[in-house]
Amino acid sequence: MTSFHSLFPELAMREVRCLHFGPGSALPAGEYIYLEFYCEDLACDCRRMFLQVISPTEPGRVFASINYGWEKESFYRKRMPYDPEAATGLVKGELDPINEQSEFAELLLKGFQEFVLDEVYRLRVRRHHRLFREELARRAKGTARDSTGGNSATPEGGDAGESERDL
Repeated sequence: MTSFHSLFPELAMREVRCLHFGPGSALPAGEYIYLEFYCEDLACDCRRMFLQVISPTEPGRVFASINYGWEKESFYRKRMPYDPEAATGLVKGELDPINEQSEFAELLLKGFQEFVLDEVYRLRVRRHHRLFREELARRAKGTARDSTGGNSATPEGGDAGESERDL
């Protein structure tokens, strides 16, 4: 998985979802940021994302790791026939069983399900996923052209190699 913000830092900053908790809540007061990660395998069609919940008040700490799939349950059931209940969890969002979780992970998952996850967000992550895959394909095509001596100009007219170094 690769972070969306590593490819689109400005867009990610504008469109990131956050929850804010004040003093007296079950979570320490502060901002909790839901960072998006997508599969970088262009041959894969998993249509799911991984979210890490972090806070600027505690850099380096992951508060929750969440799996989420934006398609209908039927899409995931076809891909996971060995575990039909997994599709339900993925569509609702679920804690990732193999990645880091804090003592607040369940609360942040509930916050994701109740406040972050709405139709606007579903459409946004679908768009982010498309942009992410298009950018990876563009870079892969540029890398293939570079290795064969072809022209690797970007759609903006710049050199793809320069663009990648600037990211």
